[in-house]
Amino acid sequence: MSEFIERNVDSIVEEWTEHAQANLPSARGLPPEELRDHTKQLLLHIADDMDTPQSGEDRHEKSRGNRPENAPEITRTAKADADQRFGLGFSLGEMAAEYRALRASVVRRWTERLSVVNLGMLDELTRFNEALDQAASDSIAWYVDRVEESRKLLLGVLGHDLRNPLGAARNSADYLLRTEGLTHAQTKAVVRIRSSTDRIRQLVSDLLDLTLTRLGGSLPITLGPANLGQVCRQTLDELEAFHPDRQLQMDCAGELTGEWDVLRIGQLLSNLIANAIQHGDPSTPVTVSVQEQGDSVAVQVHNQGPVIAPEARRKLFDPMTRPVTQHAEGREGSSGLGLGLYIVREIAVAHGGEIKVDSSEREGTTFTVRLPRKPSAKGASTGVAST
Repeated sequence: MSEFIERNVDSIVEEWTEHAQANLPSARGLPPEELRDHTKQLLLHIADDMDTPQSGEDRHEKSRGNRPENAPEITRTAKADADQRFGLGFSLGEMAAEYRALRASVVRRWTERLSVVNLGMLDELTRFNEALDQAASDSIAWYVDRVEESRKLLLGVLGHDLRNPLGAARNSADYLLRTEGLTHAQTKAVVRIRSSTDRIRQLVSDLLDLTLTRLGGSLPITLGPANLGQVCRQTLDELEAFHPDRQLQMDCAGELTGEWDVLRIGQLLSNLIANAIQHGDPSTPVTVSVQEQGDSVAVQVHNQGPVIAPEARRKLFDPMTRPVTQHAEGREGSSGLGLGLYIVREIAVAHGGEIKVDSSEREGTTFTVRLPRKPSAKGASTGVAST
């Protein structure tokens, strides 16, 4: 089989290139020589590897992945290919599809020329598959490393390069508001600037949290003694200043102390109450209830308004979902990104808690978050209770 690959490498690569250009979106429009840049080298290195004697122990260890450096030329070429594909914007699925197509092309063309099959040929086929699997594994691992580097770069940009100018803009707006002599129109303009920077800063924070949780991490929390009633009262006061035309009511009962991350819990409450303000009926109050429930404390945020359909509830806590009703899409403050409730769930999960939603025409919509007083390991709960 190694001799077959060496004799027919050009035609194999040509067929593979045509397949890639026809079936992979990122390959369309690329010059053929750029697309097949490393493929010919890889096949020739695989042929060389197949010609290298291999003991039964070697085969056993390779099958278990215990000989990752047994073919350095294959590894080097696979990593170079992954680096190029990453730069060209290939997805991980497209890169894996390239290896699948290459395997199919070689095996099909080789088996078509066989008239008799013996154990030696099956052994050659095994050697070929082992070498190609190693190349695919090395290539994908290298690609994933590049994605991780990009993730860290994104976190750095969001966490530093965007937050700093936003902070400067916010501070400048605060300074102007303390300046005497501003006209009414100028004051309104500065207030809009301050409000807009706050909204952008919140979006940046939510995107940071999304990046952490969706790409393999979890929300960091710092536990400390806290009173949920006090945290809720402070959050409500802040939102009342932003929404002076809305009625916000609060009710507390029982022992509400425990160990939580105050900043994260404040973010959870702010997102839930802001969601109720955005989607609720403006003529009715938004009510917040904080109640003792044994070893846990329950927070409920209720509003009257359009019912959340059952099919919408199933995806309500997924990121990047649209507002659940057309009624709310045009309101000021609606970003359409759908990160607020996703972050709420992740904060509850990080504290070992859970969240559920009930919605009906008669009772309105109620989000209920239950948080243990002493959270266990992060993510101990599934995060969404059945309704």
